[in-house]
Amino acid sequence: MTSSEIVQGFLDASASFDGDHAVARQYLTDEANRLWEPSTGVAVYEGAGELAAYGYEVTFKASEAGRISAIGHYDVAAPGTELKGAFALVRDQGEWRIDRAPPGLILSLADVDRSFRSLSVYFFDPTFSTLVPDPRMIPVLGPGQATTLVKYLVAGPSEWLLPAVRTGFPNGVGLGIESVPVVSGVAVVDLTPDVRLAGDSARQALSQQLVWTLRQVPGVSDVSITALGQPLSVPGVAAPQPRDSWPGVDPGGLPPGSSGFVARSESVVRLAAGGSKPVLGGAGEGQVSFVDIAVSRASDFIAGIDAQGTLWRGPLGPGRPMTELLSDANLAHPVFDRSGALWVVDADEGLILVRPDGTRTSIRVSGLEPRARVRSATPSRDGTRAALVVQSGPRTSLLLGRIVRAGPGGDITIDDPVKVESKLTEVVDIGWSDADSIAVLGSVEAGSLEVFDIDLARGSVAALGAPEAPVSIAAAPGLPMLVGGADGQVYELTGGTWRARTNGTSPAYPN
Repeated sequence: MTSSEIVQGFLDASASFDGDHAVARQYLTDEANRLWEPSTGVAVYEGAGELAAYGYEVTFKASEAGRISAIGHYDVAAPGTELKGAFALVRDQGEWRIDRAPPGLILSLADVDRSFRSLSVYFFDPTFSTLVPDPRMIPVLGPGQATTLVKYLVAGPSEWLLPAVRTGFPNGVGLGIESVPVVSGVAVVDLTPDVRLAGDSARQALSQQLVWTLRQVPGVSDVSITALGQPLSVPGVAAPQPRDSWPGVDPGGLPPGSSGFVARSESVVRLAAGGSKPVLGGAGEGQVSFVDIAVSRASDFIAGIDAQGTLWRGPLGPGRPMTELLSDANLAHPVFDRSGALWVVDADEGLILVRPDGTRTSIRVSGLEPRARVRSATPSRDGTRAALVVQSGPRTSLLLGRIVRAGPGGDITIDDPVKVESKLTEVVDIGWSDADSIAVLGSVEAGSLEVFDIDLARGSVAALGAPEAPVSIAAAPGLPMLVGGADGQVYELTGGTWRARTNGTSPAYPN
């Protein structure tokens, strides 16, 4: 075999995790085998890589798609990033062997699709009222998925998410044994004895994190939490804890019975089985004609902007009127956050927070490129992250920032916005389709606008099509995506097909 064929064989075999990459190690010298540490991370490339041999060195070059860190966190590469690697080879008994390889793994997107699964470890928002997913890429083979997930959970959140979340695990509490076996559907998590010093609320919190994290593992029906092999008492739940325990901390965060809302010229209507009906209060009685609406998480308040740029807010109840909050022709894209305040984009001032009493304050976005402007900002329903539509020159893109609050009711900053995909060249509107995925109305290169679903764990982009001339989008966990069309119809995605649902504009789900 030539030196290039040896390197290609090593790269192909690297995607197999059997026996700690036993097949790939056959291409290495004894010294290189001792030094190579595949667990340090993964460089991911797309398309076909190129190999070039120069004497005792072979170089690899490809278009970089992203990086998977040692803890499974995926970072999307900037468009145009090139991945390069160099392999030093020697002759060993007349055959080529790799004597020095780049650290970690070099895998294609297809390799990653076959060898990894996107799962999440769960932490809490700062108020400990809802869980927050921290997406990770987990190898299909190697240590069991349950073991890997719990090790990541105990180690804490990824560096990017760390400032926005909290953990229920007390300091010093870790795994008592370095594995999480799954026996007859029960995942057994044995923790260090210090956990017995934890109070009831801490025991409940760490249980919630463990159950939500482990319920993703195929075959897990219950979670048993022990310390030194003895059951850990946790108030409010059976032992072992069923996988559907703790529904109250669902990161999706919508109450049962939630549905979509649509603006019409004469009223706002709520979608219901078989049709729609006007909402109660001023919004449903035609007090204001809205061009853009937002609905609170509990579906008890509505807000909207009229054609003159005035921002209104009001309760959804019999005889309850809408109240004018701000009058400014430059306002756009209202959305409720978890606290009940409104996020609105002012073309002059940027992103602002409007409280129920009408007071306003700026939301600072830290880390954008010079002259980049926020066109819309949608907080996740867990309140820790914000999906941003950002314009830089003629191009609009999707970024994800973490939300940092200066205490209850304090100022809000969106920090360290990062790219979560590298395919879209235009982004018009977005909605959180789940706690770890975002629906986007956008386009690729010169293509038409359509709907895409972005998996935040791996930056993958799934095209879902669109009705003709789409204008806006709404999404929510477990509910069909909605698209407002230029033809005055709202369309619903059911069974992979876009169908007209009702007349109106600006579809919205509770947030």
